Amino acid sequence: MPDPLMFEMVDTAQEILIHSYLHLFAISFLFYDHLVTFGNEVDYLWRRPKTQSAYWFFFNRYFAFFGNIAVTILGFTTLPAQRFAFAAHSFNFTTASLSQLQTVLVCVLLTLRIYALYSCSLRILAYMVGSGAILVGVSCWALFGQKSAPAEQGSGCHIGLSSDTAIRLAGAWEALFVYDSILFTLTMIKTWRGRHDFSINRASVPIIYLIFRDGAIYFAVMALANLANIMTFYFCGPFMRGGLSTFASAISVTMMSRLMLNLHETADAGIYSTTRSGFTSTNMEYDTPVGPVELDTLWSGDLHNSSTFQGQSFRLDESTQIASVVPQESTLPK
Repeated sequence: MPDPLMFEMVDTAQEILIHSYLHLFAISFLFYDHLVTFGNEVDYLWRRPKTQSAYWFFFNRYFAFFGNIAVTILGFTTLPAQRFAFAAHSFNFTTASLSQLQTVLVCVLLTLRIYALYSCSLRILAYMVGSGAILVGVSCWALFGQKSAPAEQGSGCHIGLSSDTAIRLAGAWEALFVYDSILFTLTMIKTWRGRHDFSINRASVPIIYLIFRDGAIYFAVMALANLANIMTFYFCGPFMRGGLSTFASAISVTMMSRLMLNLHETADAGIYSTTRSGFTSTNMEYDTPVGPVELDTLWSGDLHNSSTFQGQSFRLDESTQIASVVPQESTLPK
């Protein structure tokens, strides 16, 4: 007759193994992106005059970098039995808090970006700060007062979450998801309202370009990663609940870093790039119909207003009228 306890031990071991693999995948993704974008980081931030946006970038990126290294080392450390219970609870709380802090930091940076997109509107800022304060309160309530059942000692520091604790912790991530959704909605509203500002000879710039430009796609990816993690608290076993927390925070940090690098590529103001004269310009490089497209938000006063396509060069004055159209690598007939 099969031993139920044996099946339970096997399930526990499998959940711990999958959880560990997901954690390693998440930090590998974070470190790999750091590696492939480090050259751009040096060119656009380290070699340029340091601005407040640059310091925000460094804090966001390196807090996650070193924090995840520490968590990974502790997570794969086997502890003596007499210290396991206390250390496991402390480790679980620290890991959850680190993931939450990383995501909250990203939300702060996204709030600054939305504030800039809306021309430093105090009304928008007050709305976002008020919403954020309420959701931070929900997150703090969810993180404290946890009740968890420790696992049998194995490899690393792992504890199982009871259903009540899992639902409570899910509340913290749900608060972040709601705030991400608010930011995404505000960005899409701004993008939709401003789509007509980019009409050139009756040919509007496709809306997908503006979505990339304003960062809405980054917000959407972050929100979906948080949603996937929320689902684990409700539908997974005790040791897999919150198994995508590291992945969700790594995605948020990576997307934020990418957005800020794109902004710093064309303006030192970075996330603070804002409207100064009511005209918004976009720097676009379009190599081939199926090639890469780079769209970075610039505002008049940050850089000379221009839009560049392969094969044609358009120069726009402040009233958005075409001043000249000169085909590249060709000579106009006189």
